Amino acid sequence: MLRFIHSFPREGGAEPMSVAGVKALRPGATLLHIGLPKTGTTAVQAAASQLRTELLAQGVCYPGVSLNHGTAANALMGRSTAVFAAGGRARWDRVARERREHPEAVGFLSYEQMVQATPAVAARFLEELGPDLHVAITARDYVSLFASAWQQWVKDAGDQTFGAWLDRVLAARDGVQGPETATLGFWRAYDLPAIARVWADLVGADRVHVVVLDKRRPELLFDAFEGLLGLTPGTLASAPRDPLLSNRGLSRAEAELAQGVNARARAGAAAVNPRHYYRVMRNGAVSAVLRDRRPDPAEGSVVASAAVAARLAQEGAAAARALGELGVDVIGDLAALGAPSASAPETLPAPHAAIDPELAALAVLGATSAALGEGVNFTGARLAPHPKGAAPSAPSPRAALGELRRRARRTVAR
Repeated sequence: MLRFIHSFPREGGAEPMSVAGVKALRPGATLLHIGLPKTGTTAVQAAASQLRTELLAQGVCYPGVSLNHGTAANALMGRSTAVFAAGGRARWDRVARERREHPEAVGFLSYEQMVQATPAVAARFLEELGPDLHVAITARDYVSLFASAWQQWVKDAGDQTFGAWLDRVLAARDGVQGPETATLGFWRAYDLPAIARVWADLVGADRVHVVVLDKRRPELLFDAFEGLLGLTPGTLASAPRDPLLSNRGLSRAEAELAQGVNARARAGAAAVNPRHYYRVMRNGAVSAVLRDRRPDPAEGSVVASAAVAARLAQEGAAAARALGELGVDVIGDLAALGAPSASAPETLPAPHAAIDPELAALAVLGATSAALGEGVNFTGARLAPHPKGAAPSAPSPRAALGELRRRARRTVAR
């Protein structure tokens, strides 16, 4: 069923927006939010995880204690990566048990890598969560989605430039098997029609809800989930803001810095331990930059060339047609998936010849802090959210250097 939702401001314009046309799930049903990656999943998870008590009071159970249900879902899926092991079944059992303790509530689980579930693995979720299972898939226009997906890949130690990565991803789509296989698994997580079909065949197309994000209406994401879960409008938006969990995109300069470091690390003579590198780069340098910096617009955005952007828009339009034929429930405008880019350059811009010294200082400080086990920029493992609307305060190069010296002396003294 193709459906559009509309948000209407309440009288006075100051109160939250409400949703029309989204039918709430019945008490006892479960909503499984499976991705796609880079489609607002972290924003939904950050809000739900901070509002667990409030959600339960409104009849929604978001089980567990973590940001999302990745650890539990990976255990049920038997899914491991180079950095994270699947773990024992007990990790899933704890979450499932908490869900069963609230049988009258609507269950809500979210993890963006559940998109990679095969039909057999998807059936495990149905068996575990009961017959009244609904699946939410968030999506966005393909041109910007691919730029964000490359950035995420770079955050996770990807070493190819955006142009080279795009060439390989699209070649894999066309069935060309090149010498580099690192990007060939991309489509397992981003082939939207194929993913929707797996779950539609399992639970029925009417129980697969595709939420299409809209840049013109950013409130649509929370509105859609509040509607599906039966939450009071404005609930999810009321969660405290955390700059790191907002998972903002990298500027082109920031992305080039991370990709360049990754490429040099991979080209080194000695193999780098993936777990150690992830901790220092992803949870250190990159996290520090994301949390404590606001890039200058002059650093640019990651964009595809005009020709490639047109190809990506065609992929998005094809996905929209396939979803329409599949008959899933669509919240938003399917046509947005194939929206063309109005600003794509004819050729990709040349890499930056130099970077902002404060960017370099912040990245080094973050990497050092993570290597010493001190969290993000020596703030510990837990991150204190900035007040809503407040600007993050990045340490100056002088402060960064002083902090490095102090921590180094303390480490040696140990």
